[in-house]
Amino acid sequence: MILHENEKYIKFDTVKIKAHKKCLLETYLKFNEQFDSKTGEKTGIVYCSKDNNETQYNLFIGVSYYHKTLTLEFSSKILIEDYPKLISKYTIRTCLENINKLGICKIDVDSILTTGCFTNLHVTKDTSYELNNEILNALNDNVKNYKRYKWNRYLNNGITFTKDVTSSDCKESITLYNKEKEINATADRRAFLNSLKNKEDIVEHFKGKTRFEIRLSTQKKIKTYLQISDTLINTVLDSVANPILLQFNKVFGESTNNIQSDIDIDNWENNSMYLFLKQYDFDLKLAEQKLRRLYTSDSGYYDRKNKIEKIYWSLQSKESTDYISELRNLLL
Repeated sequence: MILHENEKYIKFDTVKIKAHKKCLLETYLKFNEQFDSKTGEKTGIVYCSKDNNETQYNLFIGVSYYHKTLTLEFSSKILIEDYPKLISKYTIRTCLENINKLGICKIDVDSILTTGCFTNLHVTKDTSYELNNEILNALNDNVKNYKRYKWNRYLNNGITFTKDVTSSDCKESITLYNKEKEINATADRRAFLNSLKNKEDIVEHFKGKTRFEIRLSTQKKIKTYLQISDTLINTVLDSVANPILLQFNKVFGESTNNIQSDIDIDNWENNSMYLFLKQYDFDLKLAEQKLRRLYTSDSGYYDRKNKIEKIYWSLQSKESTDYISELRNLLL
């Protein structure tokens, strides 16, 4: 297992592809049939690996007769022993050819590569970096738009920041997690590893690795983040954009150079604001919610809010902001 030296192209852990239904040439297993609930008309057929215990990774194959489309959704585990290479312009053909080797169906690999498009992507980057509780706390403390992004933490193994909106086109998230622990976290992941001839090599490859991941769940988002005009397979795989860095900077800012480290909290006003923050355990969002109720005018509220934010950021340690810089540099 040799990873490709050229790292400038984007890699993915999971992809969803749409192509013409004619790209499904044959089926060897019985696919589940789908019907219109009102007319009883047959609308398509689907295969899902969750219904097949012999497949140790997620794979979905579906045909819509109405839309005349073939949908393929799979993870980088389809690469089997080459799983750590992830899905990229160098491995996409192998991914599709490996589907043909499963004895489920036969797809037209060349036609899919030429005419297919991506509709959902999990953009991924694995880095040699070990997360710990201190780093995760630094991530919590340095969210620039804390009102917009909510976070979900997984013990000392990872964290996800999600933009708090309802529209699918506006949803954003970034996840950082310990990949070494994740590959052994559940029974199905362990079953996949145990099915590989080079299990030890793969475990060793992910040792000490942190994975960054963002999900682009619409074609509009794919085009925006990858700076491309369409989502054809070759267009996407040839992109040299850096969508993970883009999302990281949306959450944490583009630099940590604006930290106000020289603010004096010994004077009465600044000390009062420090004690106000301390009362709410330095939870800036909670403090500002309380502050909002103390002011009847917007001008008074925003003036005090801005001053309190400067105090808050002045309290962020250089070590804490250095962690953010280190993580950002890993994405460059």
